[in-house]
Amino acid sequence: MTISAPHSATRTAVESDAATTGTRPRWARTAGILIVVGGVLLTAATAVELTADVATESGPATAFWVFFLASTLAHVAAMVPLALGRGDGEGAVGSSLVGKVALLGFGALFLTNQSMYLVTAYLLPSAVFTDGAMAFLFAMSAVQGVALLVGGIVIVRAGVLTGAARGAVLVLALVGFALGVVLNVSTIEALSNAMYFVSTGAQIVAGLVIFRSTVAAAK
Repeated sequence: MTISAPHSATRTAVESDAATTGTRPRWARTAGILIVVGGVLLTAATAVELTADVATESGPATAFWVFFLASTLAHVAAMVPLALGRGDGEGAVGSSLVGKVALLGFGALFLTNQSMYLVTAYLLPSAVFTDGAMAFLFAMSAVQGVALLVGGIVIVRAGVLTGAARGAVLVLALVGFALGVVLNVSTIEALSNAMYFVSTGAQIVAGLVIFRSTVAAAK
């Protein structure tokens, strides 16, 4: 009895440490699965929006709103474990304050921009926006992209995630910029629609590699 107690305590400590620095830490799995779920739901929302009249048909409208809002919340929630780990402040960006602010800031801006999209496209479709308002919305989208780009760069530099997961967020940021360029420059509807699915597909892939990622040993 007296021998087994210390052995049990040691094993518990080792298992607890493995949950943080093991092959697949809980915070990386959580962030990864949330990004996957967000990507799948956004793919579904996009498919509904492009193939049905979401503005007038109640069935497709309900499906679109549920998919779109759920995907937004999943992506926003994913930024918390990605930035802060399991609550100890040591996620994919390590101890970098810039990285934490960038990822959490992206989450807040993403939530704001997605909400504004719903308002301008479906709740107030006939509203006329001034040039200043349009410039503000464009700036919000640009800052959102920059925040994710900075977060992705910090993740690469921190080296906490390993393998493909190390550059997954950076790739997502670059895909997001490419989508923005296509939407603002191209007049080819098929190309714009294809880029939507490239973006959501990239989210799913990024989430999967983050979910499966190992982490480097603490320095």
